[in-house]
Amino acid sequence: MSEAAPKKGRGRTIQRKYTSKACDECRRRRAKCEGQKPSCSRCLSRNIPCHYSVQNNRQPAPKSYVLLLRNRIEALEHILRSHGIDVEASLAELMDHHVFLHPDDFNTGTEASINPSLSSDLDDLCGAFHGTLTFDEALNFDDDGEMRYFGPTSGRLPFQSSRDPSIENNFPLEYEEGPFSNGPGKQLDDFSLPMSEDLDPSDELRSHLFELYFTWEQPWYQVVNEKIFRESLQQNGRFSTPLLVNCILAIASRYSDRLEVRSIIDNSNSAGQRFLERAEALLPFELKWPNITTLQSLAILGMVYVAMGQDAAGWLHQGMACRLALDMGLNVDSSALASKVSMSTEEAELRRQIYWSLYCHDKLAASYTGRVCTLLEPQGVVNLPSPSGTQLESRVVSLQLANIRICRILERILLSLWAPKPLLGGSKRSAFFDKCVVKLRSWYYDLPSDLKISTANVLPQVYTLHMVYYTVFILLSKPFLTQSESPNRANATRDDQEITKKAKLLCDESAQKMRAVAQKYRQEFGSFRLSPITATHCTLSAALISLENYTSEIKGTENEQHSLAQKYEIETCLQTLKELSTSWYPAKCINLHLGKLYQQTRERHNDKTVAMELETPNRLISPDVNRSRPGDDPGNIQPLPIPMSFDMDWDIFTVPHILEDQTVLPQDIHGVDIEGILASDLSLSFPAHLPSDYNLP
Repeated sequence: MSEAAPKKGRGRTIQRKYTSKACDECRRRRAKCEGQKPSCSRCLSRNIPCHYSVQNNRQPAPKSYVLLLRNRIEALEHILRSHGIDVEASLAELMDHHVFLHPDDFNTGTEASINPSLSSDLDDLCGAFHGTLTFDEALNFDDDGEMRYFGPTSGRLPFQSSRDPSIENNFPLEYEEGPFSNGPGKQLDDFSLPMSEDLDPSDELRSHLFELYFTWEQPWYQVVNEKIFRESLQQNGRFSTPLLVNCILAIASRYSDRLEVRSIIDNSNSAGQRFLERAEALLPFELKWPNITTLQSLAILGMVYVAMGQDAAGWLHQGMACRLALDMGLNVDSSALASKVSMSTEEAELRRQIYWSLYCHDKLAASYTGRVCTLLEPQGVVNLPSPSGTQLESRVVSLQLANIRICRILERILLSLWAPKPLLGGSKRSAFFDKCVVKLRSWYYDLPSDLKISTANVLPQVYTLHMVYYTVFILLSKPFLTQSESPNRANATRDDQEITKKAKLLCDESAQKMRAVAQKYRQEFGSFRLSPITATHCTLSAALISLENYTSEIKGTENEQHSLAQKYEIETCLQTLKELSTSWYPAKCINLHLGKLYQQTRERHNDKTVAMELETPNRLISPDVNRSRPGDDPGNIQPLPIPMSFDMDWDIFTVPHILEDQTVLPQDIHGVDIEGILASDLSLSFPAHLPSDYNLP
């Protein structure tokens, strides 16, 4: 009898339990095991020790992923055969010599040396991807009158057309002023407080800010080790200097709602300014004899400047941190230096942690600004951080390891497709696309269970990691969408059309699922008020895809339901950006300009919400909503839009949960407050509930 075969009992059928967690003894004897712990019944009855090997408990790979791998293998085998290579014989030879292929090898070395005379198709592609040199505040949030370069991955280029005087009055004045303004013509420098010992934070405030930093910022940007820092702080050691302390207090102030961290009480963007001023005064002295805390301080200072809307200063200090890391040899693993310098194991692990944090941040910052990443993988030979300590500390290290893996893929995408002179061209790009899709799917499938979000996750930065995952998919796909729009692509081959179709589907799916991740984040943490800044660029990437789809559907004859779904996705992204804007000034600027684009699209195409006519013959119509009565003017009946939600676990659209009395909870099941999403920013209003017409099974 097979293991899953039913077993008959008294008047009923008992389904024998199937388990993949057989103990070692049952596996050795090839006996059936029910997987009970600490001892299965077979071992218990025989009075023998029962042991279970460590297993990863991963679910079977989805069919689509398996087919993707099979197609990839078949294509590679076909290439080998076309070159006269006997696949089976070669594989047998490799096995005999114990030679195995490493899955992380991209073999892009030969692809980097492309013909300098690029094809016309690639010229068109590069032309479409050129960034812009500008001092327009729509792109340059510094608004300092100095020209800055921003590339296409930044997502800011569409904002150049968002300055429509006809709708300028619909936006709050505070968005239109400089990053530190407190009214027309007033900059934060006019309100700066002098440094004084009287301004030292109390022990309670310092403790509050340290806790915010190590809970919300440090797990994502791990340039400081909490254990080493706190021990050094208590013992006045070398890993906690006044410069580093003030930098930590400055960035932590961005996460705090307490007024004493602000230099201007009614301006949230002044949070941490007094700590920043002290750090700026201390930095020149440390730069003369920089050490590891100087490097940490520079990395954090870069984030502080970006948080306050000074992208150029942030980019500069981040670059200084990367150069100092190379100067101090953090790009060479400490184990290789053990014979020449004396270094504790704890410090060696700290150096690895800092290097990989800078490496990941370099990739995310490059995509945020649309520039070329500078700290490249070939520059470093550093072992990966090792999980140790408590369960939470191990989970944070696991988060960093996953971030490193996906940033390696992101680096290749940025250099191969988005650089001013992309490394790949012609047919190589299509193969690269398929290769990256497999790598990204493998990354997701290999995530450990503590980095999944199918169930609630206690680590908020895990959700940011998933948002980065879908952003990388968008950055991989968008070049192939732009290629299809080139005027020279009229005679595109079937392969070109096929990859464009795949890229489009992948792009749309990623944007939808990123919004689903944001909804899950809200369910667990209420809002994005305390989220890392990385969520800003991720949200913008998804919003631009939804806005593009919304515009194309208005021009065409797409289903009304799809159009309303796109509107809801855009509005949800705007809500996320609004929540991020308290901590991060760039999110406030992006929210403003994206909202302008959205409103212009609605006005340009006269997009007035209309009743959705369902074609089903048994459509339910509420007697109270959207039904004309005797004497009613049909033109005065105002139907309501349909907030749609995309379930990331099922490829279907679902409507919010509706109670039996046909009313909807004030906040839907995803925690998105539809009413007032844009009321303050865009002068738009949204209904509090849906008519019963849309209570569909």
